[in-house]
Amino acid sequence: MTKLRVQSFTAFIPAPGQEQRIPTYGSGKRPQSDLEALAKQEPNSYIRVVKPQFLDPAIEQGTDQFYDASKSHLDQLIQSESLLTLTDAMFLYEQQQPGIAPLRGIVLAVGAENCADGSVKKHENVLQSKAGRLVKHIAVLKSISEPVLLTQKLPESIKSWLHEPRETVALVENTDVFGFVHRIWLLSEEEQQRVVEGFGGLDSLYIADGHHRVAGVSQYLTESGNPGNHGLMSLVMDQDDLLIKSFHRVIKGFDACDIESYLKDNGVEYRKVVDLSSNPLPEKNQAMAITAEGSYIFSLGEVRAEDNAVEQLEVSRVESGIIKSVFGIENTSNDPRISFMRGDTPLVQMKSMIAQGDCCCVFVLPANSFQQVEAVADQQLTMPPKSTWVEPKLLTGFLSQRFD
Repeated sequence: MTKLRVQSFTAFIPAPGQEQRIPTYGSGKRPQSDLEALAKQEPNSYIRVVKPQFLDPAIEQGTDQFYDASKSHLDQLIQSESLLTLTDAMFLYEQQQPGIAPLRGIVLAVGAENCADGSVKKHENVLQSKAGRLVKHIAVLKSISEPVLLTQKLPESIKSWLHEPRETVALVENTDVFGFVHRIWLLSEEEQQRVVEGFGGLDSLYIADGHHRVAGVSQYLTESGNPGNHGLMSLVMDQDDLLIKSFHRVIKGFDACDIESYLKDNGVEYRKVVDLSSNPLPEKNQAMAITAEGSYIFSLGEVRAEDNAVEQLEVSRVESGIIKSVFGIENTSNDPRISFMRGDTPLVQMKSMIAQGDCCCVFVLPANSFQQVEAVADQQLTMPPKSTWVEPKLLTGFLSQRFD
């Protein structure tokens, strides 16, 4: 591995008066119907840049028409000065969610060579077709619309400085549809030097969110012939400041789910849960099954020393055990009988889905710890699809990187 390189970059930010008009969440955070309505109602929304088909359904993703429309919308934002360009920039980013301490990190560029040599460590597989479309999108736009999320145990000097109160007003502030407040401050030259020196002792970073963007940007920069002039725009946060949530497994296409018989027949320790309104959740080495017949929190047993980091994950043990045995689902990445549900979904909502016949069973999983994610990446393994939901989620178009 080469030495970890961090640097400033050229950024797009919304101009004054555009902070609420341009940024938006993508389809992973909001329903597509909401985004289609937004694309039609707000001419400056960045959703027109990343999903022009939401404005014109005749446009097919990945076609020349798609890329032309995307570039046209971005050019309009630039020419109207709705987007401003800042060069040699680094930022402090803050997300304020109700009821918790602000989530903070540094937005900077990480060397493209670090993405290729393993210094930026991954824990998920990348679909080459998706990465390829992203490479072309970046090449056409000469831009990418949001940072990837990287993490590591940051030096104490950086971590303590990061959480010091800011005395100046944020450069850009946006309150999103969920009431979360997003802010960025431009770092001074002195602060940038402090960041570069502080990161000098690190030899790696872990991808928390954005594996396809890491692959796409690093490929684009390498193919452009001069990756040293640019880097990968990244929000870097201390590992203890991340919010890591789970994805649950939704089973459909079966008339019944006799989970309790399986648990009894296999001697699995379990308890029935009668009241889901208090949102009781499984803990480490446990999982939960919600069915029409009842809800059960059951033990997965202790991990075996000979198992690798992936095999020790609760999600892996549920998929290779009860899901495979009861439902015969062997490949959760492409079987239409299984889908995924975000970990912040209330249990009573899951029960309601079952009662309505939308599915027959939901397996509720505990969230993975960062240490589990780190172990998978260090062993150069990959987690099952949809194993983690990591926050903060950033707005598209709130802070973008410009490559030309």
